[in-house]
Amino acid sequence: MNRTNLRSGEPIRNLQHFLRLISYYYNTVPTVIPDGKFSSQTQQSVMGFQKTFNLPVTGVVNFDTWKLITSIFNQLSKYEEAASVPLIFPATNFSIKPGESPLCLYLIHSMLHSLSTFFDNLNDFNITGTHDEASINSVKFLQELFNLEPNGIIDKKTFNMVTSLYNNHVETTFIK
Repeated sequence: MNRTNLRSGEPIRNLQHFLRLISYYYNTVPTVIPDGKFSSQTQQSVMGFQKTFNLPVTGVVNFDTWKLITSIFNQLSKYEEAASVPLIFPATNFSIKPGESPLCLYLIHSMLHSLSTFFDNLNDFNITGTHDEASINSVKFLQELFNLEPNGIIDKKTFNMVTSLYNNHVETTFIK
């Protein structure tokens, strides 16, 4: 992938996506926004990558640079994949009923709290670690939104829905 031959399009967006992930782990690789254009920002990121990994610093993505970018990206993707699915919810048949205080509820409350900044109808509440009235009402609102029975109980299906919504919210809010 040579800058003089290919200046825009999906291959450039893929390169930028790879470099973006790499930049999360190596602060010497400047972050790049995946816009599909080989801009000076992309060139700086490539040069940072090349310098970090002891390649000739040209800003051009030749075969050796591309091969190493994909190799590093694939290694880091394994960490990202493992981290993207933490085993927060104890078991498939587990549920959190009103008044209960399992430790995992702190993380669920944190996600709900973050979502309350995104949804006007989702009231903000204190993160207490107890499935109290405010927490139950937030869960019921989201259950209705996803056509689940609005019972306020956090079961595996409700947990997955909250997590999915949260992940989407984080992706659209912070990763631009």
